[in-house]
Amino acid sequence: MNIKKDGKGQPYIEWEIGPGGFKRAWIQHREADKDWAGTGRYLNVVRVDEFDKGPSGNATDFPIFSQLSDEQILIAFVSSVCAITGCALMDR
Repeated sequence: MNIKKDGKGQPYIEWEIGPGGFKRAWIQHREADKDWAGTGRYLNVVRVDEFDKGPSGNATDFPIFSQLSDEQILIAFVSSVCAITGCALMDR
């Protein structure tokens, strides 16, 4: 699984979830009034049209209460989604 950084320095993973269907998951750090859950970190997931392109839909965010690192959260999340959906996870 390849973890990349976006233009804001946030770690992300992209994967193909079916023929022509792509997803991106990333960790976002928030402060003050944007930190609605008071955790400071959020896991976001969104559809993308293709690899290395920006989001193509509205992201869903999940507050992170765990002490795992950003990278560990991403790997666990993407691995779980692929295991549940039966999606083959390929390195790219």
